[in-house]
Amino acid sequence: MLREIVLLFVSLSLPGVCSIIFKDCGSVSGKIATLDVSGCSTEPCIFYSGTNETLHATFTSSVESKTPTTIVTGIIAGLPVPFPAEKNTCTHQTHCPIEPNQQNDFTITVPVLTSYPHISLLVKGEVRDDSGKDIFCFVFPAQIKPKN
Repeated sequence: MLREIVLLFVSLSLPGVCSIIFKDCGSVSGKIATLDVSGCSTEPCIFYSGTNETLHATFTSSVESKTPTTIVTGIIAGLPVPFPAEKNTCTHQTHCPIEPNQQNDFTITVPVLTSYPHISLLVKGEVRDDSGKDIFCFVFPAQIKPKN
């Protein structure tokens, strides 16, 4: 109940940014508090061809990571297809090194190429620690549509 109240508060207080319901898909040494997707207020999130989508998460990690990596994929018919996103988490996406037991912000912009088919999919995002284990992992439903 408290999570739903917090999500409602965030949704009402930040125009254009809405927290969405996501599934944790294997976080090993971290916990996601919120996940926001720009322009997404209902699920599935609609991604328009030829645009960029921004994902923002707040999380805590139980481990330090000096060189975390990011992987964003679309899961289509059970198969992972990589999105062209920056893999070096420290470049633009979070403050590094990731310190244990502190709240961190993660932001990434993912291009939705015009060559992508107009389909429904799951978007999966992972940040991995220095040893390659998931600090956090999320998945949410999306649909790619043509830009009007």
